[in-house]
Amino acid sequence: MSDYRVGEIPKAVLNADRPLVLRGACEHWPAVESCRQSARHTAAYLCEFYSGAPINAAYGGAEIEGRVFYNDSVDGFNFRGQNRDLRQLLQEILESASEPLPPTLYMASTDVQRWFPGFADQNPSGIEDFSPIGFLWLGNRTRIAAHYDFPKNLACNIAGRRRFILFPPEQIENLYPGPLGFAPGGQEISMVDFRNPDFKKFPNFRKALAEAVVVTLNPGDSLIIPEMWWHHVEGLDDLNVLYSHWWVDAPAYNGSPSSALMHTLLSMNDLSPGLRSAWKAVFDYYVFDAKPQRPEHIPASARGYTQEPLSEKTAVTLRAELLKRLQ
Repeated sequence: MSDYRVGEIPKAVLNADRPLVLRGACEHWPAVESCRQSARHTAAYLCEFYSGAPINAAYGGAEIEGRVFYNDSVDGFNFRGQNRDLRQLLQEILESASEPLPPTLYMASTDVQRWFPGFADQNPSGIEDFSPIGFLWLGNRTRIAAHYDFPKNLACNIAGRRRFILFPPEQIENLYPGPLGFAPGGQEISMVDFRNPDFKKFPNFRKALAEAVVVTLNPGDSLIIPEMWWHHVEGLDDLNVLYSHWWVDAPAYNGSPSSALMHTLLSMNDLSPGLRSAWKAVFDYYVFDAKPQRPEHIPASARGYTQEPLSEKTAVTLRAELLKRLQ
Protein backbone atom coordinates (compact mmCIF):
# COMPACT_ATOMS: atom_id res chain seq x y z
CA MET A 1 0.00 0.00 0.00
CA SER A 2 1.30 3.46 -0.87
CA ASP A 3 0.42 7.15 -0.66
CA TYR A 4 1.62 8.07 -4.15
CA ARG A 5 -0.70 10.10 -6.35
CA VAL A 6 -1.21 9.33 -10.02
CA GLY A 7 1.23 11.55 -11.88
CA GLU A 8 3.86 11.25 -9.14
CA ILE A 9 4.48 7.48 -9.10
CA PRO A 10 8.21 6.58 -9.36
CA LYS A 11 9.22 4.19 -12.11
CA ALA A 12 10.47 1.68 -9.55
CA VAL A 13 6.99 1.56 -8.02
CA LEU A 14 5.32 1.13 -11.42
CA ASN A 15 7.65 -1.81 -12.08
CA ALA A 16 6.74 -3.60 -8.83
CA ASP A 17 6.78 -7.38 -9.16
CA ARG A 18 3.77 -7.76 -6.85
CA PRO A 19 0.40 -5.96 -6.88
CA LEU A 20 0.49 -2.61 -5.15
CA VAL A 21 -2.49 -0.58 -3.91
CA LEU A 22 -2.28 3.23 -4.14
CA ARG A 23 -5.01 4.54 -1.86
CA GLY A 24 -6.49 7.82 -3.06
CA ALA A 25 -4.00 8.02 -5.92
CA CYS A 26 -6.53 9.35 -8.43
CA GLU A 27 -9.12 10.90 -6.11
CA HIS A 28 -8.11 14.36 -7.40
CA TRP A 29 -9.25 13.54 -10.94
CA PRO A 30 -12.34 15.37 -12.20
CA ALA A 31 -13.78 11.98 -13.17
CA VAL A 32 -13.64 10.69 -9.60
CA GLU A 33 -14.89 13.94 -8.09
CA SER A 34 -17.89 14.01 -10.42
CA CYS A 35 -18.70 10.31 -10.25
CA ARG A 36 -18.48 10.24 -6.45
CA GLN A 37 -21.83 12.08 -6.23
CA SER A 38 -24.11 9.36 -7.62
CA ALA A 39 -24.51 6.75 -10.35
CA ARG A 40 -26.46 9.26 -12.43
CA HIS A 41 -23.63 11.78 -12.15
CA THR A 42 -21.27 9.03 -13.28
CA ALA A 43 -23.38 8.30 -16.35
CA ALA A 44 -23.68 12.00 -17.18
CA TYR A 45 -19.93 12.56 -16.85
CA LEU A 46 -19.07 9.68 -19.20
CA CYS A 47 -21.62 10.86 -21.75
CA GLU A 48 -19.88 14.26 -21.89
CA PHE A 49 -16.92 12.54 -23.61
CA TYR A 50 -18.74 9.78 -25.49
CA SER A 51 -18.06 9.93 -29.22
CA GLY A 52 -21.37 8.33 -30.16
CA ALA A 53 -19.78 5.29 -31.83
CA PRO A 54 -21.48 2.00 -30.81
CA ILE A 55 -19.77 0.19 -27.95
CA ASN A 56 -19.50 -3.58 -27.44
CA ALA A 57 -21.90 -4.44 -24.63
CA ALA A 58 -22.54 -7.75 -22.88
CA TYR A 59 -26.06 -8.69 -21.76
CA GLY A 60 -26.72 -11.64 -19.45
CA GLY A 61 -29.83 -12.82 -17.64
CA ALA A 62 -30.38 -12.30 -13.93
CA GLU A 63 -29.80 -16.01 -13.38
CA ILE A 64 -26.04 -15.77 -14.13
CA GLU A 65 -25.69 -13.41 -11.13
CA GLY A 66 -23.17 -11.19 -12.87
CA ARG A 67 -20.78 -14.00 -13.84
CA VAL A 68 -19.54 -13.42 -17.40
CA PHE A 69 -18.69 -16.97 -18.45
CA TYR A 70 -19.31 -19.92 -20.78
CA ASN A 71 -22.58 -21.74 -21.32
CA ASP A 72 -22.99 -25.20 -19.77
CA SER A 73 -21.50 -27.03 -22.77
CA VAL A 74 -18.56 -24.60 -23.08
CA ASP A 75 -19.23 -24.15 -26.80
CA GLY A 76 -20.57 -20.63 -26.34
CA PHE A 77 -21.13 -18.01 -23.66
CA ASN A 78 -23.80 -17.26 -21.05
CA PHE A 79 -24.34 -13.74 -22.37
CA ARG A 80 -24.98 -12.09 -25.70
CA GLY A 81 -22.83 -9.36 -27.17
CA GLN A 82 -24.43 -6.36 -28.83
CA ASN A 83 -23.22 -3.14 -30.41
CA ARG A 84 -25.13 -0.50 -28.51
CA ASP A 85 -25.17 3.20 -27.85
CA LEU A 86 -23.42 3.78 -24.52
CA ARG A 87 -26.25 6.03 -23.37
CA GLN A 88 -28.72 3.15 -23.76
CA LEU A 89 -26.53 0.79 -21.76
CA LEU A 90 -26.09 3.32 -18.96
CA GLN A 91 -29.83 3.98 -18.85
CA GLU A 92 -30.51 0.24 -18.53
CA ILE A 93 -27.99 0.00 -15.70
CA LEU A 94 -29.60 2.90 -13.85
CA GLU A 95 -33.14 1.61 -14.35
CA SER A 96 -32.30 -1.92 -13.15
CA ALA A 97 -30.35 -0.76 -10.07
CA SER A 98 -33.37 -1.14 -7.77
CA GLU A 99 -34.01 -4.75 -8.80
CA PRO A 100 -32.96 -7.37 -6.20
CA LEU A 101 -31.37 -9.49 -8.95
CA PRO A 102 -30.73 -7.29 -12.00
CA PRO A 103 -29.59 -8.54 -15.40
CA THR A 104 -25.86 -8.51 -16.10
CA LEU A 105 -24.92 -5.35 -18.03
CA TYR A 106 -21.31 -4.78 -18.96
CA MET A 107 -18.98 -2.86 -21.27
CA ALA A 108 -15.60 -4.54 -21.59
CA SER A 109 -12.31 -2.85 -22.55
CA THR A 110 -13.12 0.21 -24.64
CA ASP A 111 -10.38 2.41 -26.07
CA VAL A 112 -10.55 5.83 -24.40
CA GLN A 113 -8.95 7.74 -27.28
CA ARG A 114 -11.51 6.49 -29.80
CA TRP A 115 -14.71 6.33 -27.76
CA PHE A 116 -14.05 8.99 -25.09
CA PRO A 117 -11.85 11.69 -26.66
CA GLY A 118 -10.70 14.25 -24.12
CA PHE A 119 -11.20 11.95 -21.13
CA ALA A 120 -7.49 11.15 -20.82
CA ASP A 121 -6.53 14.81 -21.09
CA GLN A 122 -8.80 15.73 -18.18
CA ASN A 123 -7.65 12.72 -16.14
CA PRO A 124 -3.92 12.31 -16.92
CA SER A 125 -2.15 9.13 -15.83
CA GLY A 126 1.31 10.70 -15.56
CA ILE A 127 2.84 7.72 -17.37
CA GLU A 128 2.48 9.11 -20.87
CA ASP A 129 6.20 8.47 -21.50
CA PHE A 130 5.38 4.74 -21.50
CA SER A 131 2.78 5.24 -24.27
CA PRO A 132 0.08 3.34 -22.37
CA ILE A 133 -3.18 2.31 -24.00
CA GLY A 134 -6.14 3.49 -21.92
CA PHE A 135 -9.34 1.47 -21.58
CA LEU A 136 -12.61 2.08 -19.75
CA TRP A 137 -14.57 -0.82 -18.26
CA LEU A 138 -18.03 -0.36 -16.77
CA GLY A 139 -21.00 -2.37 -15.65
CA ASN A 140 -23.26 -3.22 -12.76
CA ARG A 141 -22.56 -6.03 -10.27
CA THR A 142 -20.46 -8.16 -12.60
CA ARG A 143 -17.93 -10.91 -11.99
CA ILE A 144 -15.07 -11.21 -14.47
CA ALA A 145 -13.29 -14.56 -14.27
CA ALA A 146 -9.62 -14.68 -13.32
CA HIS A 147 -7.35 -14.08 -16.30
CA TYR A 148 -3.92 -12.60 -17.00
CA ASP A 149 -2.67 -9.83 -19.29
CA PHE A 150 0.74 -9.56 -20.92
CA PRO A 151 1.12 -5.80 -20.28
CA LYS A 152 1.56 -4.04 -16.96
CA ASN A 153 -1.58 -2.30 -15.74
CA LEU A 154 -2.18 0.85 -13.73
CA ALA A 155 -5.87 0.34 -12.90
CA CYS A 156 -7.63 3.45 -11.61
CA ASN A 157 -11.01 3.04 -9.95
CA ILE A 158 -13.34 5.83 -11.06
CA ALA A 159 -16.75 4.83 -9.66
CA GLY A 160 -18.14 2.07 -7.47
CA ARG A 161 -16.11 -0.46 -5.52
CA ARG A 162 -14.18 -3.30 -7.11
CA ARG A 163 -12.77 -6.41 -5.52
CA PHE A 164 -9.64 -7.93 -7.06
CA ILE A 165 -8.37 -11.40 -6.23
CA LEU A 166 -4.87 -11.74 -7.67
CA PHE A 167 -2.51 -14.69 -8.11
CA PRO A 168 1.15 -14.91 -9.20
CA PRO A 169 1.78 -16.36 -12.68
CA GLU A 170 3.07 -19.70 -11.38
CA GLN A 171 -0.42 -20.51 -10.04
CA ILE A 172 -1.75 -21.11 -13.57
CA GLU A 173 -2.12 -24.87 -13.08
CA ASN A 174 -4.05 -24.44 -9.84
CA LEU A 175 -6.46 -21.98 -11.48
CA TYR A 176 -7.62 -24.49 -14.13
CA PRO A 177 -7.53 -22.37 -17.31
CA GLY A 178 -10.28 -22.82 -19.88
CA PRO A 179 -9.95 -23.33 -23.63
CA LEU A 180 -6.97 -21.56 -25.18
CA GLY A 181 -8.11 -19.23 -27.94
CA PHE A 182 -11.81 -19.34 -26.98
CA ALA A 183 -12.83 -17.19 -24.02
CA PRO A 184 -15.43 -14.50 -23.22
CA GLY A 185 -12.88 -11.69 -23.47
CA GLY A 186 -10.37 -13.39 -25.75
CA GLN A 187 -7.88 -14.18 -22.98
CA GLU A 188 -8.12 -17.62 -21.35
CA ILE A 189 -9.88 -17.60 -17.98
CA SER A 190 -10.08 -19.73 -14.86
CA MET A 191 -12.93 -22.25 -14.95
CA VAL A 192 -13.45 -21.98 -11.18
CA ASP A 193 -16.50 -20.16 -9.87
CA PHE A 194 -14.88 -18.02 -7.19
CA ARG A 195 -18.18 -17.40 -5.42
CA ASN A 196 -18.92 -21.13 -5.09
CA PRO A 197 -15.76 -23.13 -5.87
CA ASP A 198 -16.19 -26.84 -6.55
CA PHE A 199 -13.21 -28.30 -4.72
CA LYS A 200 -14.03 -31.83 -5.88
CA LYS A 201 -13.68 -30.77 -9.50
CA PHE A 202 -10.89 -28.25 -8.85
CA PRO A 203 -9.04 -29.58 -5.77
CA ASN A 204 -5.80 -27.66 -6.35
CA PHE A 205 -7.65 -24.35 -6.29
CA ARG A 206 -7.05 -24.41 -2.53
CA LYS A 207 -3.33 -24.06 -3.27
CA ALA A 208 -4.02 -21.00 -5.42
CA LEU A 209 -6.14 -19.44 -2.68
CA ALA A 210 -3.24 -19.79 -0.26
CA GLU A 211 -1.24 -17.47 -2.54
CA ALA A 212 -4.06 -15.03 -3.34
CA VAL A 213 -3.87 -11.26 -2.82
CA VAL A 214 -7.32 -9.76 -2.13
CA VAL A 215 -7.88 -6.04 -2.65
CA THR A 216 -11.00 -3.88 -2.59
CA LEU A 217 -10.69 -0.55 -4.39
CA ASN A 218 -12.82 2.45 -3.46
CA PRO A 219 -13.41 5.34 -5.86
CA GLY A 220 -10.11 7.20 -6.24
CA ASP A 221 -7.91 4.19 -5.47
CA SER A 222 -5.47 2.69 -7.96
CA LEU A 223 -3.87 -0.72 -8.31
CA ILE A 224 -0.65 -1.67 -10.07
CA ILE A 225 -1.02 -5.16 -11.57
CA PRO A 226 2.30 -6.65 -12.72
CA GLU A 227 2.36 -8.37 -16.08
CA MET A 228 1.03 -11.95 -16.21
CA TRP A 229 -0.59 -11.84 -12.75
CA TRP A 230 -3.99 -13.51 -12.78
CA HIS A 231 -6.83 -11.34 -11.50
CA HIS A 232 -10.51 -11.96 -10.80
CA VAL A 233 -12.50 -8.71 -10.80
CA GLU A 234 -15.89 -8.11 -9.21
CA GLY A 235 -17.97 -4.92 -9.41
CA LEU A 236 -19.67 -4.41 -6.05
CA ASP A 237 -22.03 -1.49 -6.72
CA ASP A 238 -24.85 -0.50 -9.06
CA LEU A 239 -22.45 1.19 -11.50
CA ASN A 240 -18.71 0.53 -11.51
CA VAL A 241 -16.14 2.23 -13.76
CA LEU A 242 -12.46 1.31 -14.07
CA TYR A 243 -9.82 3.13 -16.13
CA SER A 244 -6.93 0.82 -17.05
CA HIS A 245 -3.56 1.82 -18.51
CA TRP A 246 -1.63 -0.98 -20.22
CA TRP A 247 1.99 -0.77 -21.28
CA VAL A 248 4.97 -3.04 -21.95
CA ASP A 249 8.68 -2.36 -21.55
CA ALA A 250 9.75 -4.42 -24.58
CA PRO A 251 9.83 -2.76 -28.01
CA ALA A 252 6.65 -3.22 -30.05
CA TYR A 253 8.63 -4.78 -32.91
CA ASN A 254 9.36 -7.82 -30.72
CA GLY A 255 5.74 -8.95 -31.01
CA SER A 256 3.61 -10.79 -28.46
CA PRO A 257 4.76 -13.92 -26.58
CA SER A 258 1.26 -15.35 -27.11
CA SER A 259 2.13 -15.71 -30.80
CA ALA A 260 5.16 -17.79 -29.82
CA LEU A 261 2.92 -19.95 -27.62
CA MET A 262 0.50 -20.59 -30.49
CA HIS A 263 3.34 -21.46 -32.87
CA THR A 264 4.88 -23.76 -30.26
CA LEU A 265 1.59 -25.60 -29.80
CA LEU A 266 1.27 -25.99 -33.56
CA SER A 267 4.77 -27.39 -34.05
CA MET A 268 5.27 -29.42 -30.85
CA ASN A 269 1.95 -30.99 -29.90
CA ASP A 270 2.44 -34.20 -31.89
CA LEU A 271 6.10 -34.77 -31.06
CA SER A 272 7.20 -37.74 -28.98
CA PRO A 273 8.03 -37.19 -25.30
CA GLY A 274 11.72 -37.63 -26.13
CA LEU A 275 11.65 -34.95 -28.82
CA ARG A 276 9.72 -32.59 -26.54
CA SER A 277 12.37 -33.05 -23.87
CA ALA A 278 15.11 -32.34 -26.42
CA TRP A 279 13.39 -29.18 -27.62
CA LYS A 280 12.86 -28.10 -24.00
CA ALA A 281 16.65 -28.15 -23.59
CA VAL A 282 16.99 -25.99 -26.70
CA PHE A 283 14.35 -23.50 -25.49
CA ASP A 284 15.99 -23.34 -22.06
CA TYR A 285 19.37 -22.66 -23.63
CA TYR A 286 18.26 -19.92 -26.00
CA VAL A 287 15.38 -18.39 -24.03
CA PHE A 288 14.44 -19.34 -20.50
CA ASP A 289 17.90 -19.92 -19.01
CA ALA A 290 19.77 -17.57 -21.31
CA LYS A 291 22.03 -15.13 -19.50
CA PRO A 292 23.03 -11.65 -20.69
CA GLN A 293 25.88 -11.58 -23.20
CA ARG A 294 25.54 -15.29 -23.91
CA PRO A 295 26.76 -17.10 -25.99
CA GLU A 296 30.18 -15.75 -25.04
CA HIS A 297 31.97 -18.11 -27.45
CA ILE A 298 30.46 -16.18 -30.41
CA PRO A 299 31.66 -12.62 -31.15
CA ALA A 300 28.98 -10.07 -30.26
CA SER A 301 28.88 -8.85 -33.87
CA ALA A 302 28.03 -12.37 -35.12
CA ARG A 303 25.32 -13.47 -32.67
CA GLY A 304 22.47 -12.82 -35.10
CA TYR A 305 19.11 -13.81 -33.65
CA THR A 306 20.69 -14.37 -30.21
CA GLN A 307 21.94 -10.79 -29.83
CA GLU A 308 20.73 -8.89 -26.76
CA PRO A 309 18.91 -6.67 -27.01
CA LEU A 310 17.41 -7.65 -30.35
CA SER A 311 17.72 -4.73 -32.77
CA GLU A 312 14.72 -3.61 -34.79
CA LYS A 313 16.50 -4.55 -38.02
CA THR A 314 17.17 -8.08 -36.75
CA ALA A 315 13.60 -8.37 -35.45
CA VAL A 316 12.21 -7.43 -38.87
CA THR A 317 14.47 -10.03 -40.53
CA LEU A 318 13.43 -12.68 -38.02
CA ARG A 319 9.72 -11.88 -38.50
CA ALA A 320 10.11 -12.19 -42.29
CA GLU A 321 11.83 -15.56 -41.86
CA LEU A 322 9.00 -16.79 -39.62
CA LEU A 323 6.34 -15.69 -42.13
CA LYS A 324 8.20 -17.47 -44.88
CA ARG A 325 8.37 -20.71 -42.86
CA LEU A 326 4.69 -20.53 -41.92
CA GLN A 327 3.76 -20.48 -45.60
